[in-house]
Order: sequence, then structure tokens, then C-alpha cells
Amino acid sequence: MVSCIFLAYGIYGGREYLRLKEMELQNQKLLKEIEQMKDENLQMMREIKALKTDPKTIEKIAREELGMVKPGEIKITTAKPESKPPKGSRPGTESDAGPSR
Repeated sequence: MVSCIFLAYGIYGGREYLRLKEMELQNQKLLKEIEQMKDENLQMMREIKALKTDPKTIEKIAREELGMVKPGEIKITTAKPESKPPKGSRPGTESDAGPSR
């Protein structure tokens, strides 16, 4: 009778032990994820505070993302050079489509 109890525990208890270990690993993974999210949240809160209170941060965003300038300033931009097609080829010709058969 006692051996049946040990056998049953060995079969079912072992599964529960493995399940418990899996749950502990999952818990550790979730705790790490929570810490990462807390760090991200803190960084975002700092950015929000700076955007609400720091004139230099506001000016930086206005200049870089919105392209704004102060009165009396002149905005100078440089254009990227256009790429030219290789010599001897014209747009819409077979040379653009590859070799002909």
C-alpha cells in the first residue's frame, strides 16, 4: 500500500515539481519585464516634464521636427544630389529592363 502511494507521488508529484519550476522561471521573466517597463516609464516621465517646463527642449523639438526658425533667422537646407542614370541608357528603354532575348 505504501509503495502505491510513493509510486503515485512519483508520477504526479514529479509533474507538479516541473510545473512549479516552469512557473518560477516565468515569474522571473515577468519581473524583469516589469523592471524594464518601469525604466521606460521613468524615462518617458522625464521627457514629458522637460517638454512641459524646459524651453530648450521645446525649442529643439520645434527646430528639428517642425522645421521652425526664430524671427529674423534664415533656414538653410541642402538638397541631396539627384542620382543620374548610367551613361548610354535612357529611361523607358530596354537597357533599364535588362538584357533582351
